[in-house]
Amino acid sequence: MTDGVTDGVTDGVTDGVGEAPDTAVPVVGWRVWRLGGDRTGPELVSPAVTAGWPARTAMTAACRRGCPSAPAWDCGCGLYATTTLDLLLPSFTDAGAVLGCVALWGRVVEADRGWRAEHAYPLLALAPRPDAVAQALERSLTEQALERYLSRGALRVQRVRLLARLRSSARPDADVVHALGTRYGVPAHLVGGALPSVPDAVVARRAEAVRDEAARGLAARRLGDAHARRRFDRAVEDLVAALGRRADPGSPISA
Repeated sequence: MTDGVTDGVTDGVTDGVGEAPDTAVPVVGWRVWRLGGDRTGPELVSPAVTAGWPARTAMTAACRRGCPSAPAWDCGCGLYATTTLDLLLPSFTDAGAVLGCVALWGRVVEADRGWRAEHAYPLLALAPRPDAVAQALERSLTEQALERYLSRGALRVQRVRLLARLRSSARPDADVVHALGTRYGVPAHLVGGALPSVPDAVVARRAEAVRDEAARGLAARRLGDAHARRRFDRAVEDLVAALGRRADPGSPISA
């Protein structure tokens, strides 16, 4: 499906000329969506532009600047994903954010710490619990206050306004996340706890394991291999536990 929009912005253009090479074997990366919805249920929406990702079929990039084949070497068009979580976790704490693994194929351009691709489809969706979003918002407001030397009164006003905006934003509950996973045919989980802005060693290792297993077992899962599905599910559950361990500091998490 082609939606006629660019997923990313035009920053970080890759030098070169001509068309990007075709990638027959999908690469797997991390990205963030916004949670949207239509008459058929919850929907993944690109954050840079308002473009819903279709369920059960590939998302295909198109360039608003007129590139005949997106992504192009000398443009910023394409569907974006990154190799690691550290670029995405700050966005993941926003209300309505959905973090996930995505498969990329077709024309693929390697960029700084990630890729831009012609085709993509989600493999995993993780949504922060509302309490985790609120904790992250409080933490970010405190940091902003220190940086900008806000008065206590100004900080209170800012907190009230942002919390009001948070309450009016999409905040997925368990039913919404389940419906999202069912619609796209992928594992979908709520993640609790005070989410870190930078992944610690355990989170980083488990995120890498998820990405590796997502790529390694993709073909087998598509063919219905139950063992490959269980391996991926276990890797995802380990990552969810690592991300959510701050919800219960007394719960041990092994590396």
